Amino acid sequence: MSDLMEDGMEFRGGTLQLSTENNVENSESRVRGATQSHNKIKTPISVNPSVLSGADSLSSSASSFADARQSTSNNDNAEQPQTVYPRYDVPFDKENIKDFFTFRKGVVENAIQECITALLFPEDGEYLGSWLLTEITLWDNEKERIVLLTSRLVMIIKYDFIAMKQMDFRKTYLDDLDTVVIGELVYPPSSLVPRLNGIATGVTTVVKDCVIDRLCRRPTSTDDETKPFDPKYFEPRERNLRGVRMMWNKGEPLPLKTLWNPFSQEVPFITFASHPIYWHRDGNAEERSTFDMETFAQKLQRAIENIPSSACCIHHSPIVIQSYLGIASLLHNKTSMGFFKVRGKFSF
Repeated sequence: MSDLMEDGMEFRGGTLQLSTENNVENSESRVRGATQSHNKIKTPISVNPSVLSGADSLSSSASSFADARQSTSNNDNAEQPQTVYPRYDVPFDKENIKDFFTFRKGVVENAIQECITALLFPEDGEYLGSWLLTEITLWDNEKERIVLLTSRLVMIIKYDFIAMKQMDFRKTYLDDLDTVVIGELVYPPSSLVPRLNGIATGVTTVVKDCVIDRLCRRPTSTDDETKPFDPKYFEPRERNLRGVRMMWNKGEPLPLKTLWNPFSQEVPFITFASHPIYWHRDGNAEERSTFDMETFAQKLQRAIENIPSSACCIHHSPIVIQSYLGIASLLHNKTSMGFFKVRGKFSF
């Protein structure tokens, strides 16, 4: 069962009254010339900015991007804007990550090689790379997916890492993409997900660090300085995670039959983030690149730029996840139900 929004342009004009007619005529001619020049550099594709970037519905986690844009505009001598990478909240911990079947040596490599051999054909184009990433669905559910990239398409594969067999796959052709967005994953300001996520994380932290750990070890002098129910544990928590979204809906909003159907397979975009193993795998960045969304996004951008007929626009701005309550996705993601792992006496 298979379970992209960004940029706005604003023009501001002002009028200046002069005392002579000649100056007025000269001023009007300058305005007309500036307007014609402005029209020539307009983006050829007309899209809804709020649908692309969510500029009218960004939460506080996008502040780093706003600050970066402001500092860049104030720096006239800068040739290129620098990329801003927000902080990461490392998913899971070193002990829990070992329960993932994909953490075992050779499992991911063998699965990817099997998928390449069985699913890729010469007509699919030149093979460019493969990754194990986290797909984030329309309903904010995280799912483990193998991603294959060629010069013509992106293939997303659902793979059973316990039985070591393919379960499902789908292809998205690069020619069909109209927008690719790379940036931080954020929620709308009216979303309750950050608050619920903070409550869930706070309860877990209090129970584990302030209750269980104190019962299982001898008390120390630092225990008296630590507040068992510190409010900071329950502060709202954003995603603090970067992602890439591929879209082929030309900036149009989703129809209600798709927006409110968690089983719909007609969602015109796909969102990926790095796999949790990326933060825990030993080795350098190259050895962990199989689990890195940034590497995939770079190669995807190059592949799109090499297609002469492609009209795809690439934006670097926040990606809005339209999730407002998110109780089901909170339970799904906290229990990592979208990943194959050992769960006590069972594995699924």
